[in-house]
Amino acid sequence: MQLPRLIIRGRRSIILLAVVAAAFAFAGRASAATPSITSFTSTMSMIDPGASAACGFPVTDTETDTGHFMVFFDNTGTPVRLQVEETLTGVFTANGLAVNIAGASLTIVNVNGGVTDAGISIRVSLPGGGILYIDRGRLVFDNNGNLVFEAGAHPSLHGDFPGLCAALTP
Repeated sequence: MQLPRLIIRGRRSIILLAVVAAAFAFAGRASAATPSITSFTSTMSMIDPGASAACGFPVTDTETDTGHFMVFFDNTGTPVRLQVEETLTGVFTANGLAVNIAGASLTIVNVNGGVTDAGISIRVSLPGGGILYIDRGRLVFDNNGNLVFEAGAHPSLHGDFPGLCAALTP
């Protein structure tokens, strides 16, 4: 499976890529002893391709992501690791119906290769209470973006959106 975050959780990947680009822009300004720390907030709305494909109708994902990232440097000032802590809140909508989404995760990007994502990638719940599904646990990707380790349940990573389509169908 190649780059599932880019496919399934596209919005987070866009934010992560922007954060990585910004982080490495600071590379020449930091010392080995002092990580560069920056906060971010992003609000976006898009058609979720994975949920839309699973449901057979357009599912809109609107959310706000907040967090911070830290860039760690070696003794020459070269970036060696990026750590992103992120919290998201939002809503999936379709057919005039809505379900709430939330999540909190930690992503570690090693410059020499590999990405680890841990936490609750997404929790989808009904407005009146009750959880439809949760993507949670730990994912490890190699240098090429291939999933090499998975712990915990990640249904949307595998194209399974339990209860979401029914909750958004009138």
